[in-house]
Amino acid sequence: MKDEIETQLKPVGTLYLTGEDVEYGEVDLDKTISYLKGIKDTLKFYVEKEDKSLAGKNYSIEVRIRPGSLITDVIGLVIAGGVYAYGKTALEQLAKNDTKDKTSADVARSAVSTLKTVVRIAKHFGTMMTKRTFNHEEARVVDDRRIELTNSRMEKIIVTPAELEAYRTTPPTKLRELVTMVGRHTSLYVDDKPITSTDIPDTAEEVDFMDRRVFDSRDMEQNDRLAFPELTQDMHVYLEGELTRGNARTDTLGFSYDGRILKAIPPDGGVKGVRDSLFGPVRIDAYVDRRSTAKGSRAVLKKPILRIVSIESLDTSSAGEDQQKLFAA
Repeated sequence: MKDEIETQLKPVGTLYLTGEDVEYGEVDLDKTISYLKGIKDTLKFYVEKEDKSLAGKNYSIEVRIRPGSLITDVIGLVIAGGVYAYGKTALEQLAKNDTKDKTSADVARSAVSTLKTVVRIAKHFGTMMTKRTFNHEEARVVDDRRIELTNSRMEKIIVTPAELEAYRTTPPTKLRELVTMVGRHTSLYVDDKPITSTDIPDTAEEVDFMDRRVFDSRDMEQNDRLAFPELTQDMHVYLEGELTRGNARTDTLGFSYDGRILKAIPPDGGVKGVRDSLFGPVRIDAYVDRRSTAKGSRAVLKKPILRIVSIESLDTSSAGEDQQKLFAA
């Protein structure tokens, strides 16, 4: 009986977090809650894609978290009351629909496998492409069971039609919470077979810090917003910062202000006339320009251009705490 239970509880897949942010089981509680919720929501999404009759049913994803870590083994599905649904088919235990001879463990394994495949394709293209129609250069049918996908770097992978469809029909933010714990020194591995604590197999799909933006674009969206919206068109301002560069060819300056480099147009005399003010703290008298230079465009520039009237060099002691303040005239 014990052997039977151990066989039943053998993982059907593993989500393996490893790195500095999860060492010794010391983790950020809010991020951990989001991550575990991400596992549940993502796997249930793929479970119900395979068997639509499970949507709304009273079941849960059963996992086992290894002591002192966030290595999460997926065990299977659990019906209401905490009863494991292994030996009987999903037809008998959960949905009463045509799932043939698949057990709930098979369904859970398939969900982990689909997740792994979607991660693989999304990393290949560098983005989630919900409902995307691919051209022949991007997706070439090899035969009725294989499709060759080519990305912008001309790298190729082979997937099945079902795997490509799973990728196309996954909402772009569906994996957002799943990658919550991924950071500069922490990676997530996904595999549809158990991952041991001493060996991460080549078959596991990794999501590292550079891959995270594929599944969570909030950092990119933040960068797409207007910088310094308080600096409006034709506003007359006095700003304190640093002139970080001068380009004589384009006759422009780089002005470091509040953590960003803004394009600045020098006063009469051009870049050559302000060389003595480069690479040190300054106060500039300027007008703000946010108009796009594109013909016929009424768009507002995301970063303002500063048309400088005059520049006053500041010594380090006078800049002090007042560095990079905004003064509207």
